[in-house]
Amino acid sequence: MQGCLPPSNTLEAAVNLARECFVVMPYGSKPFPDGSGRRYDFEKVWRVLITRAVREAGMAPVRSDQRMTSGIVHSEMFRDLRDRDVVLADLSLDNPNVFYELGVRHVMSAGGTVLICRRDAKLPFDVGLSRVIFYDFDGQSFDWEEVERAVKELSLALTEAATGRPDSPVHALLETVLPSDSAAALPAATRAPELAPDAQPCDAYQRLTAASWRQAGGGLEALFETERGSVFGSRALAHLALDTGLPLGSDPGVDLSRRLANHLNDGQQYHLANRLYEALLERGRLTRGSLLAYASSYSEAQDDIAGAARGIEIAQQALEQAQACHADGESAEGVIARAECHRRIAGLRQWYWQKSAQPADLEAAIRSFGDAVHWNDRARQIGMLKHPGFLAQARLKLLVLLRIRDASAERPDQERLREAIVSLSAQPNDDVKGLSYLGWFQALALADLGQGEAALRKARATLADDAVLRSDAEHWEIGRRQYALIRRFIEQYLPYLRHHGIVGQIAQLLQPSRR
Repeated sequence: MQGCLPPSNTLEAAVNLARECFVVMPYGSKPFPDGSGRRYDFEKVWRVLITRAVREAGMAPVRSDQRMTSGIVHSEMFRDLRDRDVVLADLSLDNPNVFYELGVRHVMSAGGTVLICRRDAKLPFDVGLSRVIFYDFDGQSFDWEEVERAVKELSLALTEAATGRPDSPVHALLETVLPSDSAAALPAATRAPELAPDAQPCDAYQRLTAASWRQAGGGLEALFETERGSVFGSRALAHLALDTGLPLGSDPGVDLSRRLANHLNDGQQYHLANRLYEALLERGRLTRGSLLAYASSYSEAQDDIAGAARGIEIAQQALEQAQACHADGESAEGVIARAECHRRIAGLRQWYWQKSAQPADLEAAIRSFGDAVHWNDRARQIGMLKHPGFLAQARLKLLVLLRIRDASAERPDQERLREAIVSLSAQPNDDVKGLSYLGWFQALALADLGQGEAALRKARATLADDAVLRSDAEHWEIGRRQYALIRRFIEQYLPYLRHHGIVGQIAQLLQPSRR
């Protein structure tokens, strides 16, 4: 086994790399930009505040000017910005080099970045999306009590950052940071194909796996419980189902192939899910709920106006089915059926409007969300809506679309949509995934109301609950497709949400940890 270990000096270097905190800051003494002639002693900040806080966090502080190397300085700096678990940046005096290096860090790493700045400094808007620790310093002298306070706060932040806490607004607000061709060129160690939507590069191996299962006599039902926890296993199961004629399963109340299609949809494997949905539709085996799932999955796989139109057609089939089965719309079953259909149709009409950019399509989306809120609110009142996140989502989207129509993020919330979201409470037998969605939408509504502390408490509590749910393959939508959809909403509609700093911090929690 000794031959499998790296040389001792390499291992020691790797340990030291993990223990070092790379510090980005101006060097020496710099003049204040106000023309007063005062100077800012950054070396005192380094000695008195930064080095002590970093060491109390169990790391060693390192700056670029301390490098003893004959290599290219920028190469070393970029490597530090990319590879260090923790990077600390002092934004005082608006130094352009510091902001440039911070931008590089935020693109290269989703987490592990801590920001500090002198108090009362006016920071650029983009930095307002990130948490900043402020300290009192007149440029020459520190107050002893202020040093103690700032060191304690900074040390705790550095310790938290070392856990891989997400904090990059770039990664938080963009679904894909690098273009697809650039992402494909990354080394394998930096990619996460298991998390990628429609992870097709392994498709040939998944087909081989399905063939081996079939040859060994492995049935879909027995394999479903053991293999569905991974993207690879779920996709191989889909190939097995298609090859064996979409088996029903032994439980007469559960169509196993339909359940697998829904599972793939939740895991963002849209193209393969759609093959299953289409085959099931041809056999007349899609229920109303699965028709709605197919409508969403189709529009995700075909990301254009034709895909959105086809998705609307499929969802309309589900609504017609609901209206035929529950003509009066007054029974509990009729109310929940219409609630489900109108919610999905509203989302697809919103998607269609985003592609067309036509005012008439925006008005159609607003009307659809009005219908979705009406029917889902009725379903909630009679105890039939077990997914409260659906109602919260419909209200939040309606709020944003009304602001877009009126071209104002300050449009008064005359419909009291935010308060209605926040006031939603759990009911007996609520779906746990629905409660997760509810938590995130309530956090965004609180943020929009300007209640920052309450918003972040709600977001962090929901994140902790999600961590428990994600351990169960039954809930693998949580933290996968769910977070992608909510982050997409934030990215698209941030200009029409209020209090961007709070919303940005929530978005940072919705990205996967680096660890």
